[in-house]
Amino acid sequence: MTPDEIKSAITGWSNQGTGLQLVEDRSEPGADFVLGLRSAAHGSAGTVPVEVRLDQGGDRLTVTSRSTSAAASSEIRALLDSRPASVHGDTSSDGTVITSHVYTDGFSKHALTRAVDEVAKTRALVDGLADTAGAGRSVDSGLGTATGTGLGVGAGAGLGAGAGLASGAGLASGGNAGEDSRPAEPSWSQASSLPSSSSFPTPASSLPAPSFGSPTPTPTATPASGGYSPLSGQPAPQAQPASSAFAPTHTVPPQGMQAWAAPDPNGAVVATLGGGLPIQITEVRGAWAHVLCSNGWAGWVDGRIIGVAH
Repeated sequence: MTPDEIKSAITGWSNQGTGLQLVEDRSEPGADFVLGLRSAAHGSAGTVPVEVRLDQGGDRLTVTSRSTSAAASSEIRALLDSRPASVHGDTSSDGTVITSHVYTDGFSKHALTRAVDEVAKTRALVDGLADTAGAGRSVDSGLGTATGTGLGVGAGAGLGAGAGLASGAGLASGGNAGEDSRPAEPSWSQASSLPSSSSFPTPASSLPAPSFGSPTPTPTATPASGGYSPLSGQPAPQAQPASSAFAPTHTVPPQGMQAWAAPDPNGAVVATLGGGLPIQITEVRGAWAHVLCSNGWAGWVDGRIIGVAH
């Protein structure tokens, strides 16, 4: 391809989905053409300027872009070494010139766009080093100020005062301030011996037997109930055979119940049976029930409360 054909091709490929923009076409001594392009492939703040040059009598196009990054040359060199072998870079006081080549023998759209993209990408990466370095210096500066000022004051004043205290100026001398600031140490006393087992109440082996009260001539005493009317009259006896040994048949309700010496509502209440006490029914007379306790005590209760009478 002739230089004019190559130039025409590059001009036609610009602005056709390649990410290239033709912004300049100039003539320079010793060059067939110099085209100024901008690549939108890797620009973080817009397009990246790229120059394409074909020297007179040359067999390759030179694609270049110059970065004025303020990053350290060692950082730039490390980045350039990590890029593809087709991309080169030269750093000087004027900046870093990034270069790639496209040979005219077999020149194609793919070869050109690839070279332009690699140069533009490398230029964007080198420019980014400057931003990273600037941010790092800002952070270092901030940390240096904090370290030199804040920590220095802390070391000189706070820690220095702490050292004075640690030397025993207050504590070792027994000063009031040192003594007051120390928390009181807990005093430990040996626990007293555990109380002997005789100190604790032991459960009774059996429920208490009803306590007998002396009969009193109080004719108005009536059996306790949950709301029934007092018995009137003496019911006819209904004898039941008594067993030879105590065999509980019922238990006293939780609220307890009163007991009489005889099935007579006008008689005296002789005992109050505790709730849960086992009892044996030995006889039923109407609404009355004759009960026997385990200790041999016997008396009469309201049989309706324990469900043996109606």
